[in-house]
Amino acid sequence: MTLTPPRPLAYKPGVMKRAFRTALAALSVLAAAAAIPAHAQDQRIVAVVNEDIVTSFDIESRIALMMIGAGTQDTPEARQRLRPQVLRQLIDERIQLQEARRLGLSVSRAEIEDVVKRVEQGNNLPAGGLERVLRQAGTTRMTFERQIEAMQSWQKVVGARLRPTIEIGRDEVQEVLRRYTGGEPVQEYLLGEIFLAVDTPDQEAEVRQRFDDLLAQMRAGVNFAVLAQRYSQSASASVAGDIGWVERGTLDDEIEKALENANVGDLAGPARVAGGYYLYILRERRTIAPPAPEDAQIDLAQLVFPAASPDERESARALADMVRETVEGCADLDRVAREARIPAPQRVAELRVGDLAPEMRTRVTALGVGEATEVFATDRGVAIAMVCVRQEPPSNVPTEADIEDNLVRQRVETAARRYLRDLRRVAVVDIRA
Repeated sequence: MTLTPPRPLAYKPGVMKRAFRTALAALSVLAAAAAIPAHAQDQRIVAVVNEDIVTSFDIESRIALMMIGAGTQDTPEARQRLRPQVLRQLIDERIQLQEARRLGLSVSRAEIEDVVKRVEQGNNLPAGGLERVLRQAGTTRMTFERQIEAMQSWQKVVGARLRPTIEIGRDEVQEVLRRYTGGEPVQEYLLGEIFLAVDTPDQEAEVRQRFDDLLAQMRAGVNFAVLAQRYSQSASASVAGDIGWVERGTLDDEIEKALENANVGDLAGPARVAGGYYLYILRERRTIAPPAPEDAQIDLAQLVFPAASPDERESARALADMVRETVEGCADLDRVAREARIPAPQRVAELRVGDLAPEMRTRVTALGVGEATEVFATDRGVAIAMVCVRQEPPSNVPTEADIEDNLVRQRVETAARRYLRDLRRVAVVDIRA
């Protein structure tokens, strides 16, 4: 049996539409096909983080949760390999919880119970069934709940402390919009990320080893999103590593080169950048360009003013010019034809502008509904054409609101990563074993 992740909760500070969601998938992908024995509840203190502690039992319980969720075989070697990263994650969680308490933010018992309930409902478990699955996995409900509390607390910290400081000017949004509509198509990648920090030089080898472990888990079939929620040290971990659409040319050169020929689902990295390592997954790619005017569909009416001789053509042109200036839409062309005693207008529906003859295409491309062309000559006299219906082609150019949301997301992520890094630096961490 494998528990599938439920739909995440949404948290929407201010106008941010796609803000941080509760990370449930990483907490609920647990295999209960075979029970493993619970490890002894060793309460030996392994680390002191300011005023809080991390015990050996905390580490072993979290390892069990992670190993079962990843489908990793439970061996002493695997546990030994996971201990450093689990300890680091638990230290970060203590720091995040402490900052939430300092700001007066907390996760209520009702919020935690709601998560548990949704996990059970999403996996067709009876009330209390999740606890049984956790026990079979060799971990505890308390371990599960503590991770929920830490993740939701940090979301609240980010929402309360950082989001109000992010201001996106209209000029910034307009600049992005101009790039989208200014001519050359813009290529973008929809990316997921896993970020692991390197705070000191002696962590370099450890972090590289952690990425090797993550890559091995992905090769074994573990979903990138699950690993991002479990291990990534960026704020995007709460949304399965999702960082939204990123414009080509704005990432590290090594990543750009990997993404250029990548298929959806391919990985790029890990790449060393200032502060740590990034690993990306390509979830989708798109090319943004304004809709081509020739793809618009129109209904067109053409009114011909018959004329045979040059004098008649001159008179017909004068009449056509007057009609063009005074007529009120396509429906009015029938009245004009009756009063002028000329043939009724010819109508053609659902024409693609690009399929028109070049001269007519030039005349109507920029016309709006109810607008008429300049008078032009035909083999029967002179004529005007009018656009009766115009349907613009679909556009994939993001709205201003979407652009603002993406800019906010990127800046909140950067600010959250810097915020946690600063909290780590001032924290008093005493690792005892």
